[in-house]
Amino acid sequence: MKHILYFFYFMFVFSSAFSTTWTAPTASGNLFDDLLIVDYWNRRINDRMPIFFNHLLQGGYLNMPSARMGQEGEIGAGFSYVPPYHTYNLRFQVLDRLEISGNYRVFRGIRDPILSPYGFGDLSDKGANVKFAILKPEDSDYSLPGLAFGLEDFMGTSAFKARYFVFTQVFLPQNLEISLGWGWHRIRGLFGGVHWIPFRQHCSPLLKNFALVAEYDAIPYHDHRIEKHPHGRDKKSSFNFGIKYRLWDIFDFSVGQVRGSKLAFSASANYNFGTTKGFFPKINNPIPYQAPQNIEPLGDRRPEMAMIQDLIYPFDEQGFDLIKMSISPDCYGQTTLRIHVENRVYRTQCEVRTRLNHLLSHLSPTNIDHIIVVIEAEGLPLQEYHFAVRFLHDFAAKEIATPELNVLSPLCDVSFSSPACSRVIFEKPRDLFNIELFPKMHTFFGSSSGKFKYLYGLNIAFDGYLLGDVYYTVLLGYAFASNLGDIKDMDRLNPSQLINVRTDVIRYYQQKGITLDQAYLQKNWNMGRGWFSRVSTGLFEEAYGGIASEVLFYPVCSPFAIGIEGAVLKKRSYHGVGFTNKIRKLKGFVPTYKRFLGKQYFANLHYDCKPLNMDFHVKWGKFLANDWGTRFEVTRYFDSGLQVSFWYTRTSAKDYINGSRYQDRGVAVSMPLDILYTHSDRKRWGYGLSAWLRDIGVFAFTGDSLFRTIRESRQD
Repeated sequence: MKHILYFFYFMFVFSSAFSTTWTAPTASGNLFDDLLIVDYWNRRINDRMPIFFNHLLQGGYLNMPSARMGQEGEIGAGFSYVPPYHTYNLRFQVLDRLEISGNYRVFRGIRDPILSPYGFGDLSDKGANVKFAILKPEDSDYSLPGLAFGLEDFMGTSAFKARYFVFTQVFLPQNLEISLGWGWHRIRGLFGGVHWIPFRQHCSPLLKNFALVAEYDAIPYHDHRIEKHPHGRDKKSSFNFGIKYRLWDIFDFSVGQVRGSKLAFSASANYNFGTTKGFFPKINNPIPYQAPQNIEPLGDRRPEMAMIQDLIYPFDEQGFDLIKMSISPDCYGQTTLRIHVENRVYRTQCEVRTRLNHLLSHLSPTNIDHIIVVIEAEGLPLQEYHFAVRFLHDFAAKEIATPELNVLSPLCDVSFSSPACSRVIFEKPRDLFNIELFPKMHTFFGSSSGKFKYLYGLNIAFDGYLLGDVYYTVLLGYAFASNLGDIKDMDRLNPSQLINVRTDVIRYYQQKGITLDQAYLQKNWNMGRGWFSRVSTGLFEEAYGGIASEVLFYPVCSPFAIGIEGAVLKKRSYHGVGFTNKIRKLKGFVPTYKRFLGKQYFANLHYDCKPLNMDFHVKWGKFLANDWGTRFEVTRYFDSGLQVSFWYTRTSAKDYINGSRYQDRGVAVSMPLDILYTHSDRKRWGYGLSAWLRDIGVFAFTGDSLFRTIRESRQD
């Protein structure tokens, strides 16, 4: 063990000989010299050592980890070849001190004894890793080492499991990072690593992200209980060496020698989707309204119709649909203008409020005392802003600032004026017909006929409003590329013994031609004082249709929401738009059929933890396979609009995989599409994946959730 300590000591002394030092300018009383001093200290304060990732896409070296991790919101994807494995990796920085990654290993040259004859290919294994930073080197500005604890392959088969503690010290002037740690299981005993970035301060961007890496690999490859691949057990040296390079601060490449004789390489892309403002600037967003200004009082010179025209077009240009306007005097001689609008464009309350502040401050009549703006979505009044017109005019005259106006214009639960006391001066029918295009995508991993199966196509959506505020949607689909044709709707190794409420979904995706994926109606109500409800009916998804209802209590400014929901569902036929009253249940591998009328009902609790930017959800009740239990979900949301969710469901169903009882778990990502646009947009793209496709903890989609609809309009 002495030689590894000598090695790290030598690396430190060697790098010190090439140290890069900062030379501070001295004060001279000259303005430009003083600016140089400010610039010097700003660069010193913000100077950070780059973070590189190992072959499993964790903060680390080649095979060994370090205590360092990326910035929260970063997402990475990559590939590594470490003989004899091909490994596909994903990484997500959930919190500043929490890194989660996943790996899919392919055992090159080793056939799966059961699945390979069906086209599966080489044996494979998937795993998940997590690392907690107890201390980060950046916490002390690199004066103290960082400390992290990690778990590798802690779920599933755990064939490559490891546990470790690791210290990492960064020597910023020497452009050096050194780690020492202790591990158990696959990483056994003392390990360590070194990064040296010799040209970090070089003016050339092509040289500054070049790094040399070395590590002491503590994996006992000769132990067949640790190293599962027979071709991976040869080891001539515990020291691994390599080089790394980062291109455009996004793409990472590494080449190195491992186990003393094998050449390994990796490539990955890492991007911070949590803090991004988008790939393109929002040059097509209109600036907040400024002119023309018209605050003439209502009367002969400015009749109500003229005021309506003054408001409709600016509201439309700013991204709002003006739906309804009414005027109501009160017993104190004050007049209130009530405006109902739908926000088409903006994702955050801050942006909505900014636009409204400027619109109303420049266009409100002086003889209107109060303005209430009701924000709606999908025919549902969500919340309202209360403005005093005198404060709006003070804002337009720059006598008060935005923070003051926001305090004086509170956000409230929706109120309802008496029809006898109010007079409608404008009302526009909601859009009867809209058309949109969406990508259609379904993916499966680990099918017996291939590791990756897919369906790519196009959805065309028709939606609008009937009878005033009854929302409808019709979703047609067409698959352009698919290799799902040879997938069976039964697990060859561990067939589900529950009623097949979800494991037969592949049969719906194998339909040819144009498919009717959704067609339903939904009516929403705001019942006042923070209470909401909805009823929906129709074809909710490819597999189910029926009727559903939901009630939710979600007051404005409350971090909590509670509700109940329920649905009665019938299973759709595998082809066409009809229903079937039977469902399959396997006895071993033998199919049987029984009558089925699906029922699901839940009590829901939601909590928005703003200090962590996380939502916590608990769903308790009866799932579709007649199992009772609880689903726990955590959603991390970011300023960019990115949302990443993790869920775990524990129910009464007894479902077994490889002899172990399985409980459903998975991950989902929701991303705003406007990161690709030059203008703001509220549309999102989502993708979710369970660890296994099973029937436990399954519930059908039954229309747009009240909580999601409201939450998206209350995002800060």
